[in-house]
Amino acid sequence: MINNEKFTKKAVMIIEGAIEYASELGHTYVGSEHILLSIAGEGNTEAADILMEGGISFDELRSEIISMVGQGSTTVLNQRFLTTAAKRILEKAYLAASVSNGKKASPERILAAMLEERSCSGCTIMRKLSADQNIILTRLDDILDNETGRKLYDAMIPKQSQIPNLYRYGKNLTDLSLVRKNDPLIGRKKEIERILQILSRRNKNNPCLIGEAGVGKTAIVEGVAELFTRNLVPEDLKNKYIFSLDIASLLSGAKYRGDFEERIKLCIDEAVSAGNIILFIDEIHMIVGAGAAEGAIDAANIMKPQLARGELQIIGATTFEEYRKTIEKDSALERRFQAVKVCEPDIESCVEMINGLRHNYEKYHGIEISDDIIKRAVELSKKYVTDRFLPDKAIDLLDEACACAKIRNCGKTVKDDTKLIHMEGKTLNQLNEVINSYDEKGVTENDLNHVISLKTGIPLSKLTSADVEKLGNLEKKLSEHIIGHDTAVRKITEVLYRSRAGLRDVSRPVASFLFAGPTGVGKTELAKILAEQYYDSENSLIRIDMSEYMEKHSVSKLIGAPPGYAGYDNCDNNLCERVKRCPYSLVLFDEIEKADADVLNILLQILEDGFLTDSVMRRIDFRSTIIIMTSNIGAEELTTKTSLGFSDNDDMNNRTTESIRKYFSPELLNRIDEIIFFEPFKHEHLLQISRLQLKNIAHRAKTLGIDIEFTQRVEETVAAAEGTSRYGARPIRRKAVELVENELAKMIVNSEIKRGESIRIDIENEKISMTKTVTI
Repeated sequence: MINNEKFTKKAVMIIEGAIEYASELGHTYVGSEHILLSIAGEGNTEAADILMEGGISFDELRSEIISMVGQGSTTVLNQRFLTTAAKRILEKAYLAASVSNGKKASPERILAAMLEERSCSGCTIMRKLSADQNIILTRLDDILDNETGRKLYDAMIPKQSQIPNLYRYGKNLTDLSLVRKNDPLIGRKKEIERILQILSRRNKNNPCLIGEAGVGKTAIVEGVAELFTRNLVPEDLKNKYIFSLDIASLLSGAKYRGDFEERIKLCIDEAVSAGNIILFIDEIHMIVGAGAAEGAIDAANIMKPQLARGELQIIGATTFEEYRKTIEKDSALERRFQAVKVCEPDIESCVEMINGLRHNYEKYHGIEISDDIIKRAVELSKKYVTDRFLPDKAIDLLDEACACAKIRNCGKTVKDDTKLIHMEGKTLNQLNEVINSYDEKGVTENDLNHVISLKTGIPLSKLTSADVEKLGNLEKKLSEHIIGHDTAVRKITEVLYRSRAGLRDVSRPVASFLFAGPTGVGKTELAKILAEQYYDSENSLIRIDMSEYMEKHSVSKLIGAPPGYAGYDNCDNNLCERVKRCPYSLVLFDEIEKADADVLNILLQILEDGFLTDSVMRRIDFRSTIIIMTSNIGAEELTTKTSLGFSDNDDMNNRTTESIRKYFSPELLNRIDEIIFFEPFKHEHLLQISRLQLKNIAHRAKTLGIDIEFTQRVEETVAAAEGTSRYGARPIRRKAVELVENELAKMIVNSEIKRGESIRIDIENEKISMTKTVTI
């Protein structure tokens, strides 16, 4: 039996009706949707009238429930089959009624409690039926205000004539019209309870919310203000009001010395004399030093006497950094406040928060937002937007994605397209395709990916399945440009495959490599090609020449100068700032052995944790970067392989590894994913590189309208350039310039070769000869 002491007769009928409807539909539970159906079906209650005014009819509601849940054979149920959400709704309704006026819970109370439980099935169905929640909430507020004594609450607030300065420089957060405009607060029960506990203290009853920007500090205070308007606060806090004080407004227009102090003193005196006003100061760190001049006191010191005597109550909000810089340094001010830490919510809590805001965004943008899109928005923002915090960054992403979807569908209607198809005599299948295309009028994952790409600079392909297909061809693409290092290319792609498959530690960079080998074998070139192929942009390479870091103090070029030193405020060109601006980059530390050993220690944090803390204590995310270090350590073992008679590559690599281990610390080497060895080029490799260099010359000439063909003797002559055994492929490039480019340039400048002509280049008597062939 339903407890008649908790609910009115009509409310009991609603609950019993919900059980009957669930039984009739053959459901094995009694949920919030059945309670909503029972409210709509009970015609002689104000709650049913409110639903009708909001656009919800009994028949539509019943059809939607059957469509969503299904229908089975009639069953026998009772109140023990109530779901957790349904029990919570009934309990909230009873508690709200008992706290406000000691009466039993009415059907209107049950409906109001259901609207607070925004993730329940009943609210979901109302959103699907496009219910006008503003009408429903307004009507409920009018009815419940009379129950809770809201009119008495409004009547007790001091008039504007009594507190003119508070109305001028602030706003009443407990004003019902303002509360209705605010987005609802979802979750944060612990923080709200903590604030109410501090406000209820006898002394030092001033809470200060401390948290990173975007975690919802101001929203929590607005949620507390809503509790005040509904009298859901402890007895000693009833009939109190929260006024938000704007420090910027107080400072604005204060031309003469003493104007600001006078304004803030008047506001404090009005709050103290009223006796039932709590001041909320957002960015409360601004009161320290605000308005201070030589020989004058700031706003914080003006407030201290009233705070010390308990005459004034303040709720503050600031960030950890600003709290540490300002309030923490003033111990007399700090001890007046009680810190309430507001942490970033986890993914599940953030999804629940945005679910509660969904209706507002759907109504504003006029498009549908699915549950999957909300979850995906939170996951994408958590993964890729690393310099901001949930839920703010997820809400921003979803809001902009809604705008993208709205613009995409702007001006398009199915009716117009069907008319066009009819006029053009198109087929029925084409008509169905047009109609089906409108299933994507809501926000899609492509919209989210597009916004993320715009915000972070991440290539759009990285966020789609096309990235997987492209990665499958990575080894082939690298081998086309990198000659003679198939083993190195294979090892690199294996590491990247593991990373892309999701098997890597997500708290570390995408991959980290140490390229070891003699000069000129293609270490830096491979890094450049990898950046272009993996990140879809040649600008994604951040190259750090470690020869510039031979002194201990040069670490400031990576993380910025320490406080008090020149360049502390100018960090535009250091590594941290460049990665912060472009988090999807390949970071190349070239010739790492030339850097001071203490400078190399800075890399440990990057390779292990995926973060680097700069000189201003910002944590820069390196988890989307590829880290490559090049070194010539051990090059002698590689280049003297033939002369020493080592034919076993493994033995040679072992000797090179020993040289590397002697030079670099174990802490650094153990954090690297793979050490890649680059062997000296063989003759066939040099010949391929020669052909590649000559091909590049021919390509540049082609842009000038000149067609060039090289003979095999030219290719072999360039490949036989002196110094390749010691300097690798670089002498080949110099030989190509000296042998071909210089002569070709002279002929073009002297008009011996003109646009549209075709020439054949050969070697005769160790000199280059150019013969004109057929004109193009």
